[in-house]
Amino acid sequence: MHRILAVLFAGDRRVWRTTAIVAVPFVALIAYYCLRPNPYYTGTDSVEDYTYVVPTPPHARVCVPDVELPAGTGIVQLRLISQTPARPQLKLTLRVGGKTIRSSLPPENVSATRISNADFAIATTPARPAVRSGSLCVTAGGSLLVNWGGTPLPTPPPSPPTLNGSPLAAQIAIWYLPPAGTERSYLEQAGAIFDRAALFRPGIVGAWTYPVLLFVVLPLLALLAVRCLALAVAGRTRRLAAWLFVIAAVNACCWALITPAFQAPDEVDHFAYTQSLVQRGEGPSQSAASPLLRWSSQENLALEDMSFFSDHQVGDTRMPWLSSQERAYNLQAAQADLSKSDGGGYTTSAVHGPIYYLALAPAYIVTEGGSIFSQLTLMRFTSALIGALTVLFTFLLARELAPGRPWLAVLAALLVAYEPMYGFVSGVVNNDVGVNAGAAALELLLIRMLRRGINIPWGALTGALLVALPIIKGTGLSLYPVAGLVFLATLWRYHSRKQLLAWVALAFGALLVGEISAHVFNQVQAASAVTGSTVISHNASAVSGPLHDIPGYLSYLWQALFPRLSFLSPHFPPGPEPFYVIFIQRGWGAFGFYDVFFPSWVYSLIEDATWLAVAFAAIAVVREWRWLRRHWLEALALLAMPIAVIAGFEAAYYTSGARPLIAEFGRYAFPAIGPLAVLLVGALHVFGRRHMLTAGIVLMVGMAALSYASQLLTLTSFYT
Repeated sequence: MHRILAVLFAGDRRVWRTTAIVAVPFVALIAYYCLRPNPYYTGTDSVEDYTYVVPTPPHARVCVPDVELPAGTGIVQLRLISQTPARPQLKLTLRVGGKTIRSSLPPENVSATRISNADFAIATTPARPAVRSGSLCVTAGGSLLVNWGGTPLPTPPPSPPTLNGSPLAAQIAIWYLPPAGTERSYLEQAGAIFDRAALFRPGIVGAWTYPVLLFVVLPLLALLAVRCLALAVAGRTRRLAAWLFVIAAVNACCWALITPAFQAPDEVDHFAYTQSLVQRGEGPSQSAASPLLRWSSQENLALEDMSFFSDHQVGDTRMPWLSSQERAYNLQAAQADLSKSDGGGYTTSAVHGPIYYLALAPAYIVTEGGSIFSQLTLMRFTSALIGALTVLFTFLLARELAPGRPWLAVLAALLVAYEPMYGFVSGVVNNDVGVNAGAAALELLLIRMLRRGINIPWGALTGALLVALPIIKGTGLSLYPVAGLVFLATLWRYHSRKQLLAWVALAFGALLVGEISAHVFNQVQAASAVTGSTVISHNASAVSGPLHDIPGYLSYLWQALFPRLSFLSPHFPPGPEPFYVIFIQRGWGAFGFYDVFFPSWVYSLIEDATWLAVAFAAIAVVREWRWLRRHWLEALALLAMPIAVIAGFEAAYYTSGARPLIAEFGRYAFPAIGPLAVLLVGALHVFGRRHMLTAGIVLMVGMAALSYASQLLTLTSFYT
C-alpha cells in the first residue's frame, strides 16, 4: 500500500501539501451548493417560453391535450403577458384520471413588463404513479387580451393546443412545481437527476454513469493534474505531455455526457453538416433559398421528440424527463425508418469549410447502425480529442519559451484544460473546436520559428496550417497579421542561404493545401467551393466596414473592452458592460445554448481577477525585464496573438450604429487561449520566483474547482 501511495502521490511534496490546504474551501463551497435546499420542478412539458404565441380574448378557452402531470405536483405554472400591468382573473381546469381539478387566481398588478407567471395551486398529486395523463384549459377574465407563452411552429403539431376548439400552430410552455415553499437539495434529488440525465443517450449510458463521472472520474482527473504539476516541479517530465492530453480529453468527454443532446451552440447544424457529408457526399447548401430540408428526417424526429422546437436559449426550459418519452421516440424511430440523407439545406454551419466535419465523419460512420444519440456522442468524443490538442500545444508552447522550468508549461496547459467554457465547447460538436486546435498549432510553430529559425518540415507544416485554418473557420484569418510579422522577424534574425529551401517548403505547404481545397473540398461543397482564396475573400468582405471606417471601428473595439467614453457614439445597448457580457459571462460560464449561468457574484469575482491579472502582468514585466530584453520578439508575438484574435472577431461584428443586442461570444477568443494561458502564468512572476509556485497552485485548484462546479451546474440546471 505504501508503494502504491508513493507512486500515486509522486513528485514535489510542496505541491501536494499546498493543494490539500487550498482545496478545502473549494470543496466546502461545492458541498454547500449540493446540500443547500432549492426550489425545484417536479416536471415540465419541455416547451421553451420563446415568445407569446396565443393572443386570447377575454373568457376564451385555451386548452392543451396530452398533459403529463408528475407525482408530487402542487402548482401548475404557465407564463403570460397582459395588455396592462393589471392582470385579469385567471382560471385553470385540469382533467386527470377522470377527475376535474379547478384553480383560479384573482386579478393582480404585475411588473411594468406585463410578463408574469400564473401559478395555479392544486391538491398535491400522490407519489404513485410517477405521472398521470390528462388535459388542461385556461381562461382569462377582464376585458383585455392576454397572451400565453410558448414556441411558435410552422404547422400545428400532432396533438395541438386549441383556442376555442381551433388548433394552434404552437406549443404552450407548462411547468409543474411542488406545493409553495417546498425545497430540496441537489443531493436529495440526485437519483432523479441521474435518471433524467441518462435519457436520450447511447444505450450504454445509464443513471449509473453520472455518479461515476462526478465521484470517481473527475476527482481522479484532478489528482492526476496535481500529480503532473508535482512531477514537473520535481524535474520529472517524462510523458507529461501525454498525461495532459489525457486529462483534457477525458474532462471534455465528461462534458460530452453531461451536456444534453444538441444543447450546445448550433450543434444541431454542425451535426447536420457531418451527416450531409457522409450521406450525400456534400455539405449543406450555402443558399438560404435552398429547397432542401435544414435537417434530415432522422434528425428532425429526434429534435421533435426531445421538444427541441427552437434553439433553447431560455434558462428555465428543461429536457424531457420521462422514460416514456424516450421509449416513444425509440418506437417511432424504429417504425418510421426515416431518411438520413434528405437534409442538406442551408444551416448556420454551411459557410464553413469541411475539414473539421471530415474529422468527425469516421465517428459518425462507425455508429451508423446505432441511434442518432450514439452518433452524436461518439462525434462529441472525437471533438474532445481535437480539443485536447490545444492543451498539448499550449504545453509545448510554454516549454518552448521556458525550457528550464517545465512546471510553468504544465500549469499553462492545465489552465486551458480546466477553463469551463473551453471544456464545455470541446465536448460538443462545434467547429470552434477545430479552429482552436489549428490556431494553437500555428501559434506554437510561429514561436518556434522565432526561437530556432525555420527548417523544411516545420516550414511546410506552417504553410499548410496558414491556408487550412481559415477553411476550418474564417476567424483563423485573425492570426495572419501576426504570422506575417513573425515571418519578417525570422528573416531578420535568421537570413542565411540554407534557410531559403525552408521558405520554399512553407510556400509549397500553403500551395498544396490550397490545391487540395480547390480540387477536393470543392467536391463536397453544395453551393460554392470553400477554397483558401474564397474564404479570404469572404472574410475580407466581412471586415470591409472596419477597413473603411477605422475611427468608428476603434470606437467599437474600445467599447467592447472598456467603459464608453463620453465623447464616443454608443455602439452597444444600455445595460451591462459589453466586456462583462462577452468575455466574463459568455467566456467563462454560459453553458447549454447560452441559458445556464452562475450567480452574478461568481462573474464579479472572475472579472475582478481578470483585471487584477492584467495589473500583475504589468508589474511582472518590470520584475522580469532582463528575460524580456533577451526574448522581446517572442514576448511581443505572444501578446499580439490574443490582440489579433479579439480585434479580428470584433471587426467581423462591427456596426457603424448602435447594436440592439450584444452579438459576440467569449469563446471566439479561444483561438488564442494557449497564449493567454502562458501570459497568465507569466503574470505570476509578480509574486517572485520563490512564491509563484504557491500562487500557481491556488490558480490551478481554483480553475479545476470552477470546472467541476460548472459541470454540476449544467447537470442540475437541466434536470431539476
